[in-house]
Amino acid sequence: MQWVNKLIFFGMIFILIASSNVNAGQLSERASAEQLIKQLKAMQSIHSSFRQWVQDSKQASLQDVTGTMWVQKPGQFRWDTNNPYPQSIMANGEFIWIYDEDLEQATQQKLDKHVGNTPALLLSGDPSRLAESFAISAYLYDETGEWRFDLKPKGEGALFELLRVNFKDGKLIDMYLEDALGQTTKIEFTEQKINLAINSDVFTFTPPEGVDLIKDF
Repeated sequence: MQWVNKLIFFGMIFILIASSNVNAGQLSERASAEQLIKQLKAMQSIHSSFRQWVQDSKQASLQDVTGTMWVQKPGQFRWDTNNPYPQSIMANGEFIWIYDEDLEQATQQKLDKHVGNTPALLLSGDPSRLAESFAISAYLYDETGEWRFDLKPKGEGALFELLRVNFKDGKLIDMYLEDALGQTTKIEFTEQKINLAINSDVFTFTPPEGVDLIKDF
C-alpha cells in the first residue's frame, strides 16, 4: 500500500545536512558501499530521540514533530511521534503496525523488506546487499570526522530519489530524504544510545481497548 509506505517514509527512517565550508574527500562507489556497510554493521541497536521536519517543493512547512526511535537487528524498529500528531510505527521483522492514536485505529501489514519502499530497513536490515539496489557515494569531512552517504535508487518504484545519512563517532547524526515531487523529510537524532539490548515487546503492537485493528495481508 503506497500510503502505508509513505508513512514509513516520513517516519523512518531519516535529516538535516547542514552546509559546510570544510573540504570533503569523496570515495569510489565500491569504497563508499564498503564504508557504509561498516558503519551500519557496527550498530546492532539504536535508541534515540529525534526531531523531524517535512517540507513541500517550495520549502513550505508541512510537519514539525519530535519523537523517539528504537532499532534492533534483524528487522525490528519502532517510530513514535509526539503531539500534535501522535502515531506509532512498529515492525518485528515480519509484520508492521501503524497506530493512529487520534483515530483509535491501527493497520497491520506484512513488512516490505525492500529498503526503497521501507527506508527504516537501512538501519534495521542487512546492509551487505545495499549496493545491489543503490548507487552509493561517500564523503569524509576531515575537519569534523563526519561521514556523509548519498544513496540513489538504481531501479524504479522507490519512494525517494535521494536518501542521505550522516555519521560521526559511530553514531547516526541525521538523515534527509527527497522524493520525485521535491518534498523533503529531514530528521535530526539526539540523546542516542547504541548497542544496548531492547526488549522485543517494544516492537510488537498490542491494540489498546477500543482500538480497531485492520489486517491488510
